Amino acid sequence: MFDDVLVFDDIININYQLQIKEILMGEGLYMDEPFPWYFISDMTYNDGGENQGRCGFTHYFAVEDDGIISDFHSLFIKLIQNSCKKIKVKKVDVLQARSFFQLPTNIPKEQVDDAHVDLIDTDHFVMLYYVSDSDGDTIIYNEREKSESYTIKKKVTPKQGRVVLFDGRLYHTAEQPNEDKRCIVNYDLVDLSVDSHI
Repeated sequence: MFDDVLVFDDIININYQLQIKEILMGEGLYMDEPFPWYFISDMTYNDGGENQGRCGFTHYFAVEDDGIISDFHSLFIKLIQNSCKKIKVKKVDVLQARSFFQLPTNIPKEQVDDAHVDLIDTDHFVMLYYVSDSDGDTIIYNEREKSESYTIKKKVTPKQGRVVLFDGRLYHTAEQPNEDKRCIVNYDLVDLSVDSHI
């Protein structure tokens, strides 16, 4: 697994970027269907602590036990392929995949979401794609275990067409957006030596 946090701008061409943005954030249709968002009262990961009350919207493309569960997954196949080419990964399996959509809040930047890893029991890497420019940086920490204090490895500002790839064992979090809508696509992928699901 690679140790660096890798950031690539314009991972896909502008027309593809705008297609994704229009479908997830606008009036666009995909396969003649509008993109369905589902409200959740707290978007943060919590290991038994208090609810942070970071509400927003989500859509799951794949879940760990059932695989691909959304027809909208096919919209992101070329994005996944382009991202994997950057790190010379030829075949992957999708372990989990979802998108998050957050409206601006008045939560101060220093009150970041709880640090988390997406999947605890499986070695994987994260492909995080920013649908649009916004505030609400992603923060990736150096730590691979739950800690009382974390040290920052890299902060990444959301920018349309930007993808971030990093070891899924690294704890990470996000600042809440204060000025713009924040929309991301998040895939947890595992490198395979057999045929992949994409």
